[in-house]
Amino acid sequence: MPRECRLTAPAPGRAAPECFVLTQKIRFSHCDPAGTLSVPRFFDLVNDAVEDWFGDGLGMQFAAFFLEHGYGNPIVSTQCEFLAPVRFGEQLELELAPTRIGRSSIRMRLTGRVAGEERIRARHATAIISGRSGRSVEMPRELRARAERYLEPLAAEDVPPVAAGAVPPDAFRSQQLVRYGHCDPGGAVYFARLFDLFQSTLEDWSAAVLGRSWSAGRRPQTLAVGAEFRVATHMGDRLDLALWPERVEGDAVSVALAGSVAGGERMRVSWSFAFGR
Repeated sequence: MPRECRLTAPAPGRAAPECFVLTQKIRFSHCDPAGTLSVPRFFDLVNDAVEDWFGDGLGMQFAAFFLEHGYGNPIVSTQCEFLAPVRFGEQLELELAPTRIGRSSIRMRLTGRVAGEERIRARHATAIISGRSGRSVEMPRELRARAERYLEPLAAEDVPPVAAGAVPPDAFRSQQLVRYGHCDPGGAVYFARLFDLFQSTLEDWSAAVLGRSWSAGRRPQTLAVGAEFRVATHMGDRLDLALWPERVEGDAVSVALAGSVAGGERMRVSWSFAFGR
């Protein structure tokens, strides 16, 4: 069973399924050289789960939402903890449930399990926008009503902020040209491809500053990633990425990244990882 979408059984006292589950076999193409699910490919699966939840859970195919109705659903923020690696050949069950539904936004939790063991824990927020103007718009009422059937409010949004403050003058710098292959059907950078660019910058910094090349020796294992996306980035933009360490303790490293275009900041990222054996 390489891939399956399903709705869970109703919880006691509820008339609707409590969450949506995407089951995906982890394939060769999802994995990094350590044989584990890579961070950018994980975000591909997150996007798959959101799309399938729209189609199978909310009754509106994501292509129709975008192409026929003229809406967009860009990412606003994400916070992920990688509790244990997900490996090539395993079946990942990615469970999705909205935790807050605003006028033009959806916050959701995603939990990744393998054989019942929790491996990944995430909080993800997206916006509802007009594809024409790019501005936030009110969620269609019928879509809201269907989404509320899955609502699972959290007692508290325990999501830590990403790196704040000014970029240090000695930050490591990298410039990435946004290309055709980075972009989605709306012409903006598809967010999972941004994580490819972030990871490339992190890899270059590790080699240049820490003297640890990812092509040899111990492989890095991501522990946590957080990101806030403020302004969309488009094809042809030159994305300037600044990276600086927040903590380096032995094999454990935490860094911050800031992405800007022509001096205007577009995003902030926090990334923690450790070098495995």
